[in-house]
Amino acid sequence: MYRMLIATALGLGLLTSTVAAKELRIAVSTHISNMDVQDQTGNNGAPMMYQPYETLIERDSFSSPLTFKPGLATEWTQIEPTVWELKLRENVKMHDGTTMDAYDVEFSLDRVFNKEPEFASAWGRWFYNFKDAEVVDPMTVRIHTIKEDPLFEVMMSARTSGITSKEHYDSMTWEDASQIAIGTGQYRVTEFVARDLAVMERFDDYWGEPAPLDKITFKYVKEVASRVTGLVNGEFDLVTNIPPDQEAAMQQPGLKIKGVTWPMFHVWIIAQNNEPTDDPRVRKALRLCTDRQALVDGLWGGKAHVPMAHQFSEYGEPYYMPGLDLIKFDPEQGKALLAEAGYNGETVLAQFPRSYYLYGDLAAQVIQQQWAECGVNLELEEVDSIDYDIVNVRAWSNPMYYPDPLGAMDTHWSIYSWVGQRNLWTPTHPDWAPTYETARFSTDVQARKDAYLRLLEISEDESGWLLMYEPHELYGMVEGLEFEIPIAQRPYVLPLRAGEFTFDN
Repeated sequence: MYRMLIATALGLGLLTSTVAAKELRIAVSTHISNMDVQDQTGNNGAPMMYQPYETLIERDSFSSPLTFKPGLATEWTQIEPTVWELKLRENVKMHDGTTMDAYDVEFSLDRVFNKEPEFASAWGRWFYNFKDAEVVDPMTVRIHTIKEDPLFEVMMSARTSGITSKEHYDSMTWEDASQIAIGTGQYRVTEFVARDLAVMERFDDYWGEPAPLDKITFKYVKEVASRVTGLVNGEFDLVTNIPPDQEAAMQQPGLKIKGVTWPMFHVWIIAQNNEPTDDPRVRKALRLCTDRQALVDGLWGGKAHVPMAHQFSEYGEPYYMPGLDLIKFDPEQGKALLAEAGYNGETVLAQFPRSYYLYGDLAAQVIQQQWAECGVNLELEEVDSIDYDIVNVRAWSNPMYYPDPLGAMDTHWSIYSWVGQRNLWTPTHPDWAPTYETARFSTDVQARKDAYLRLLEISEDESGWLLMYEPHELYGMVEGLEFEIPIAQRPYVLPLRAGEFTFDN
């Protein structure tokens, strides 16, 4: 919020100047363990990592269809099928005072292209087709892919492609360096406390239009009620991840609400490598015994969206297929499949990260009851660390990272994603791999669309995931704060850069 900072003459008590400082105080439902742009791939990092880091190629956050614009690269050219050359922007200062060059780009990208241990998740979501970044000269890089990549610009504009300082990481251990964000963005991080606090201030040496805010504070506030109370009491200007049943509590003078149904599934991974869910009939039965509409009506007041297939309307033409109706609720068929599989009440173990997904604990309890009616013995455990050697169900979310069929599929369900790396998702259908290859790498629109439809059909037989719903959440905020949801970015990105919002309080 606007605050008047009054400077008073020492010893005289005289008013000498007034400076209007624009500060935005944000309460978030989850926080992050470090500020390394290549390491933070989850929902919790999305609102924070967008502010201090930039990519070589940027997206128009509000465009449909997806369009790209110069970022830290001013131009890029495909000079060979698997080679792109990018010219870097001159005289870009980084937050540590150094000037960005091709060596920073090489360092930032190669550590994830090379699948260094800290970045295995990012590698599997975006970069498994990338070979290396080559320094041509201090202001020119070439990026080599393994296969020709029709999604090159998409991947290079993902926030995980952000550029950081080689000098910074060379000067200390990764564990220490990752606690200090060094990017090139409009805001620099001035204070960071892991899983609790991130404070950012305008970066005065920014190469482009200056940041519109003097200061942003992201504070972790675990409980929904505490976030709402903090907004009502004036402790915060913006609160995130509020469920629809709290709307009335925020209907106060000077406050307003923005609702959004995210292009994201709350999803359960159904492990294909542990008994009894190693049997596809058991996995399919669990899906058939889940009443998603009851979840949406009971938890979300009917405002969340029940999926009928693994797709989002945000794909737009020609990839969105509104007539698809692949996901069924049929407990009688589910019981029959369990009997056919010889299931006899063995424990199905579900583990959940603590306090991460809104309504995640309540949804689990409802599903536990639904599955019990089919004869399934579901055991629920809230844990700090998932035991992948024994778990059958793992709560997760499946956001759309870019508006394309692969924007939610490739980042989560390729064989290279972390669920594939851990052998939780191991599709066995002989058509899966070649069909996936077409959907990911073909340049023919109809071929990609047909391949994606076939993937959705195969995924019903594999039954390696349970899509629950697309959540409907609220932002609560003070009057005078205006922003649109950035449709070309992943869910939870907060558009706080110049030209993206207004704050007139």
